[in-house]
Amino acid sequence: MKVFLSYAVGQWDAPIAARLRAVAAAYDISILLPDRTQVSNNGLSADTQNKIKQSDAVIVLVTKTAPAFTTNLVNRELQAAAQLNKPIIPLIEQGVSFQGIPNSQVVYFMRSNPSAHESSLMKVLEQIRGQRWKKDLTTLGWIAGIALGLVALSELVSDEK
Repeated sequence: MKVFLSYAVGQWDAPIAARLRAVAAAYDISILLPDRTQVSNNGLSADTQNKIKQSDAVIVLVTKTAPAFTTNLVNRELQAAAQLNKPIIPLIEQGVSFQGIPNSQVVYFMRSNPSAHESSLMKVLEQIRGQRWKKDLTTLGWIAGIALGLVALSELVSDEK
């Protein structure tokens, strides 16, 4: 399974995407990361557009500490995924206002309470199940849960610094 990870995170959270990719590989899941080094006229590189097309689903991760320019890139990646009818799981840190996706589909999480999001995540997964994306739904749930666990872990690590 291939999952595209669209992310907007702060400086201390930057390693989350790479860690998620490493953990997912152990479960035979490919995490495709955006190429943000080159931008075309629509705001996305050809490589990023290709990765979104190849993916089976998209996970969006946005934290409070994300710079505005990366949030704008996530919006563009989200638009591309929506045009391709990809199932999207948005994981947005509580306190972040994010546009571009229906509020009913957003999983809000708190770093200090990593399990508080579980019921919201299950609701979104059920919505996706109802939209003909039954294949690999459990895997999507695991990936989303791992992503949120890594955010919580980064909070613990940054507290220790």
